[in-house]
Amino acid sequence: MPQSILFRRRALLVLPLAAALTGLSSYALIQANAPEPLPVSAPAEPAAKYAARIVEGRVAIYRAGARFPMEVTEIEVSSLPRADREALEAGIDLPDEEAIAHLLEDYS
Repeated sequence: MPQSILFRRRALLVLPLAAALTGLSSYALIQANAPEPLPVSAPAEPAAKYAARIVEGRVAIYRAGARFPMEVTEIEVSSLPRADREALEAGIDLPDEEAIAHLLEDYS
């Protein structure tokens, strides 16, 4: 068998092996430099279940994420200090019913 045919046969055997080794080393390099995956956990429960805002000049209480208030109080916003009015314009987050009671008591 001539030398050129033997060389071609060896090349046909060696080239796929070289390609496989290159691919494996590239994979190992990527894995070594990959960032640590973040742990998967349940979504965090929202801190605030309620919010106080202004509706038609009065203090209103909303459930978190609701479009409509669950209660509109008789407390006129105009009777409150400026800082409280500004806080209500931005929305005051309230974690529970007790916080709602304290807020309404402070504003009454």
